Amino acid sequence: MNIETKVNKLDGLKRSIKITVPKDEYTLVFNSNLTKYKSSVELKGFRAGKVPEKIILQKYKDRIHSDAMNKLIEDSLMQSLLEHKLDTASPPKLSIDKIPSFDNELVFTAEFEIYPLFKVADLSEISIEEPEVDINDSDVNQVIKNIQKQHIRWEDCKDNSNSGDKVVLDYEGTIEGKEFENSKQKDFSFIIDDDVRGDLATINLFKEFYKHCINEKVNAEKTFSYDMPKDFVDKNIAGKLINYKIIIKKISKGILPKLDKEFYKKFGIENGTDKIFKDNIIKHMEHELEQKKLSLLTASINQKLLEKNDFEVPIHMLESETKNLTNQYKGMMKELDDKTKIDLDNVAKKRAQLNIIYMKITEENKIEVKDQEIQNFISKADKETQNNLIAKIKEDKKYLNHIKNKLLEDAIIKFIVLKCKKDKVKKSFLEVVN
Repeated sequence: MNIETKVNKLDGLKRSIKITVPKDEYTLVFNSNLTKYKSSVELKGFRAGKVPEKIILQKYKDRIHSDAMNKLIEDSLMQSLLEHKLDTASPPKLSIDKIPSFDNELVFTAEFEIYPLFKVADLSEISIEEPEVDINDSDVNQVIKNIQKQHIRWEDCKDNSNSGDKVVLDYEGTIEGKEFENSKQKDFSFIIDDDVRGDLATINLFKEFYKHCINEKVNAEKTFSYDMPKDFVDKNIAGKLINYKIIIKKISKGILPKLDKEFYKKFGIENGTDKIFKDNIIKHMEHELEQKKLSLLTASINQKLLEKNDFEVPIHMLESETKNLTNQYKGMMKELDDKTKIDLDNVAKKRAQLNIIYMKITEENKIEVKDQEIQNFISKADKETQNNLIAKIKEDKKYLNHIKNKLLEDAIIKFIVLKCKKDKVKKSFLEVVN
């Protein structure tokens, strides 16, 4: 198409391109569309394809004009972007400067952002830590013990509570004698000295509960105080001294299940032996270990990529990532405070940067995922996973793209692992998976 273009550099990664399309091009497309209408329009009183041009123009001229203008804009914009090697990172915002006709040319301006122009840092200069793990009998026995704990049977106890006992209690917290939101709960339960995951304030608060519940009997009443850290998420209680009152209502001793055929049946193992069960556990541990190692490698690689590559991020990408993260956060029924907004903005920027770096690595090294690789991924999964994947694909055809993107990400990580320097570090199984 014979067109005139002028590219303008705006702030940051923003660009605008002014495009002029001659009136002859408009006439050509308009008449081509008109011919299609003449051959396809059906009107009462006329045979198909025999409707006079005058009548077609009376009824459909505006639509033919609109279709012609849209096609010219789409085609000329695509041609201009290719000619100027502009890779858009945001949808173009269009403004029509002159509407086309048989007598007038089409003039319009498109404004958009482009992807940053940079070269990915030499992957061979990246150094990551790669854990070396040998699964030993101690690891296997610990995992089996944890599985037993998940199926523990609790029996009421009148004796004093000990570490590992389950306690049920009511608690009530006050600040300067006043209640606060979620300050009390009935039938709150926990296992004394059990590991707790979460922020430091929550972990330390549980430890206080443990300390004041051990070596106690049912109906015991205790009080204690806890200084909530100033950086706690809930600003209403952050930095405040909370006074707790607890009443122990129930103490239970845990009875671990025996490792026998009845226990093994819970895991789909019929007529199982200790050896068969242990072999199954080892197989599961090996799979879990590989997944965790890949996760750790990915996190380490991503951090190094962010450190080694510095470039401007398109505002549109940042806004899209921030919007997605905010919606996810709100979907968990959580309030957005100023600190959380800043944290989400930082995460959004890192995600956008990594997306751009991944795209660059994919393009420069021609990394791709073929349809057969997707089929192989599904067929090699266990039966339950296969059924879940197939059900999701039937429910949403776009889910195939999700699988493809995941496989592409894995392929990129594997490519980087082959290129970068690896510092092998001996670690235990629990160090890696926990």
